[in-house]
Amino acid sequence: MMVSKNKIKRCISTLLIVSLQVSYINAQIGIGVPNPTNPVEIKTNAGNIVVDPSGRMGVLVANPKVAMDLRGGTNGSVAIGNTTKTAAEAGAGTLRYVASPAIGVKGYLEFSDGSSWVSFFPKGKPRIIVMASKITQDTYVFESAVPSEIGTKSGVVQRRSSYLTNWAEKLDSDSGVPTANFNPATGEFIAPRDGVYFATFTFALQSSQVNTGANNQTEAIWEVRNSAGTITQRVKTNNGYASDTGGSPNAVPVGSACTVSVYLNKGDKLRPFIWITVAFDGTVSQFDTSGSGAYNSLTIVEQ
Repeated sequence: MMVSKNKIKRCISTLLIVSLQVSYINAQIGIGVPNPTNPVEIKTNAGNIVVDPSGRMGVLVANPKVAMDLRGGTNGSVAIGNTTKTAAEAGAGTLRYVASPAIGVKGYLEFSDGSSWVSFFPKGKPRIIVMASKITQDTYVFESAVPSEIGTKSGVVQRRSSYLTNWAEKLDSDSGVPTANFNPATGEFIAPRDGVYFATFTFALQSSQVNTGANNQTEAIWEVRNSAGTITQRVKTNNGYASDTGGSPNAVPVGSACTVSVYLNKGDKLRPFIWITVAFDGTVSQFDTSGSGAYNSLTIVEQ
């Protein structure tokens, strides 16, 4: 009786060992692969897809080096789509493709940093583009011999330095991705990175008489300030006019334009302003806002 019990114990032990061995063999899954050497191997016409003992996946890569290795063959690419999840919901490190055609691009990639979606620059050099027009009479006198004159105005005060304010923004983008580098309320552009920027603006006043006097002129000026607010450059275009156009109806259109190519450090501020003297001191002239501000425009492009 004792012998029979010992035989039964040995049989049970043998069965357990065989079962464990069979379980281990079955843990290696081979689809189209008779003798897989990895936990998972799938045969395809192009090559094998494997999951190695470390959990790394190789697509046509026998020995994957990272979590997912696609560097086998000649078509090792990956495709991703968009998601409506917030960056926080998707989690840091998530990628998405945004099919949003814009200036210079047809779509772009973004990644989540855990709180917001951050855009990758499309192929080629990143480029800032700002476009705006002016259809209001709003200005801001910031330089005057009379302190009480400093402030917002409607129109252009003669012989006073005036910022052009309240622009109608048409575009403010970085490689097609909308940004907020330009403030249309103030007309100020802040460089998001070091680089050379091409900037131009034009303005036109309503036709009027140019009064008798010397040095009748209009000045269109670009001003550069550093991040601390210190003026570092002022570049201007000066247009002169005849001393006297005569009495009515001898009114003439008056205006100017200034185009510059300037190097800006990150955080530098670029802003247009004007100074005119074609009427009596303190007289207020009005912008020609016909054609939806076609005569008063601003463009900034990163070179």
